[in-house]
Parts: sequence; structure tokens; C-alpha cells
Amino acid sequence: MIALETLRAHATPVLLFECVAGSHAYGTAVAESDQDLRGIYAMPAAAYLGLQAPEAQVADARNDVVYYSLRRVIELLSAANPNVLELLFMPEDTVRMSSPEMDLLVAQRELFLAKPCVQSHIGYALTQIRKARGQNKWINQPRPEAPPAKEDYCHVIPRERLIAGDAAPCRPLPLKTLGWNLDEFHAASLEHARDGYRLYRYGRDARGVFRDGMLVCESIPLEEEAGRFAGLLFYNEQAWRQALSDHQNYWTWRRERNEARWRQQESGELDYDAKNMMHTVRLLLSGESIVRHGRPMVRFEGEQRALLLNIRAGRFRYDELIDMAQEIAARCERETTGSGLPDAIDAAAANRLLRELTAQWEHRQ
Repeated sequence: MIALETLRAHATPVLLFECVAGSHAYGTAVAESDQDLRGIYAMPAAAYLGLQAPEAQVADARNDVVYYSLRRVIELLSAANPNVLELLFMPEDTVRMSSPEMDLLVAQRELFLAKPCVQSHIGYALTQIRKARGQNKWINQPRPEAPPAKEDYCHVIPRERLIAGDAAPCRPLPLKTLGWNLDEFHAASLEHARDGYRLYRYGRDARGVFRDGMLVCESIPLEEEAGRFAGLLFYNEQAWRQALSDHQNYWTWRRERNEARWRQQESGELDYDAKNMMHTVRLLLSGESIVRHGRPMVRFEGEQRALLLNIRAGRFRYDELIDMAQEIAARCERETTGSGLPDAIDAAAANRLLRELTAQWEHRQ
């Protein structure tokens, strides 16, 4: 296993390449922008003969710093991955370390330029659009600090409502509307009902329905069933677990997010994620550059840079940006058909290149 710290310190001969990526490479960095690092490292061919394959990538917790194995890079390039393809076209001022193997890979980069690259840029851009609309983001759906309680996913049919004379029978009611404390009850399994339980009131003598985070069923003496039966309990454990997972993910995001990114949405100035929309247009313009110039666009300048920064600053309405994105995507689709780009990436050639790069690196060690 290669330690992230070792790669970042350039303290290992396996490191082939490192660069500053993200907004600093694109020319769209603002004062609050994080610095992203991307790198490539080699592994001996023999390392892939064991039962446990080497790690495909090494990254920090937020993926601000990511190093890919050479094998993973070739694999992703062969799949027309836009994020890895741009590593072969990084501006010189972003490169912090390189190697003869990286020089050879860059010299062969046209191998990975084909029509699927344009499609992948469009596909990634559409993914950003789906993320961008504010009401679908956590920013407009804040969660309370307290995790969801199991009792909130419990419904009860009280005994008297199983067959009600003046109301619809067998209608489950949310537990909280009854004011019942499940610490005063015991539960027993309801036969042939997956999430159903019989509920018995024991008051202060009860051990409770939930204990140590689990619903615990009791064996109720036959002579006590009729007198203590309170109704039927339905506990949707699956929904509770999903809510708990959502809650944990939300608060992890809250702790780790870049606060400056979300100010406009929190203040109500925008109803979409401006950074996501900027990356939508950036990806589409880069895909268009592949069609027209035979290379993705990494560093943006002039009018195109100004456009991206204006999008990042929230100076467009959401519908204007959607129209813009759809127009660029449509141009890409039209122009790709008649372009000179290959229909597919040559996987066999990519495999040969991987072998050549690995052999060259091993020879240098």
C-alpha cells in the first residue's frame, strides 16, 4: 500500500506525474477555491499477479488530492473519462512533477481521442445539471442535528380502533399522535406480518420496546394477553435506516463543505448550484473543443473564461443556463457525426501502451 503522504512528498520512485487540477487549472479559481492535486503512479507488472491487486487510486477524504495508478489511468482513458483525459492536456504551469513515462503517454494522447470522448463530456455535463437545481440539494433541505428516532417510524392501531364503531377500522396512527411512550410497553411478533407486532402495556414494569437500539420481542404469558393488549404496532425499520443514512450523509457534508460555495443559495439569491452549472458549461465547451480542435479544453481564457466566471457568480437565470447547455450539447452532437474522430478508442493499442510504459519504468528502477 502506498501512503498518500509519501506520494505528496515525492518520496517514492513510483510517482510519474503530479499537477494542480480543478479551478486553478481551468482559470476559474476564486478566492475561496480549494487547491486540487492529481497524480499518476506506476506499479510493477508482477504486483498484479498476486491475489490482492494494488490499489487503483490513493486519495484524501474529500478527494481534493487523488493519485491514480497507471493501470487505472489507461483503463479510464479507454473509457473516455473526461477527468482523466484532461490530465494529458494540462497547462505547463500546473505541472509539479513529470517523468519520461508521462512524456510518452502525452505523446500518445491522440490514441484516446474519439467520438465517445465527446459523448462522455455531454453525459458528465448532464449529470451536473441534475445536481444543480437548488431544491434538490441539501442546501434547501436542512436536517436537524438530532438523528431520526425509531419511534418516528412507528404506527399503531389502538385496540379500540381495530373495529371502531364510529370511525374507519384498522387505520394505523403515527405513534406521536397517541402520546404513547414505548418504554411502557412490550412487543410480541405478529405472525405472518413482517413489520407488525402486538403491543402490550406494562407501565413501569415494562422493559421497553426498543433496547440498545433494537426492537426486542417478548413472550407474553397467555393469561396476560387479553388484559394487557393495547393494539398493533408497525415499525418501518427500513425507512428509519434510510433516514439515518441520509442524516449522517447530510451532516458529513455540512462539516466538510466549503461554506463560501453555498452563501448565495442560503441567502435565497439563487435557486441552483452555480458551481455545478459552471462545470456543466465547462464540460460542454471542452467536449466541443474535442470535436473542433481535436483536444479537450483545460485552461479557459478570454470570453469563455468570463462566461464561466459569470455563471459561477450567479449572473444567469437557471432557465438561461439550461438553454445554453442544451444548445452547446446539440452542436456537439451535430458536429461529432461528421468529424474525423475515430468511432472508438483502440483498446488493444491502449493495452500495448500500458505494457510499454510499465516496462520502461521498470527498466529505469
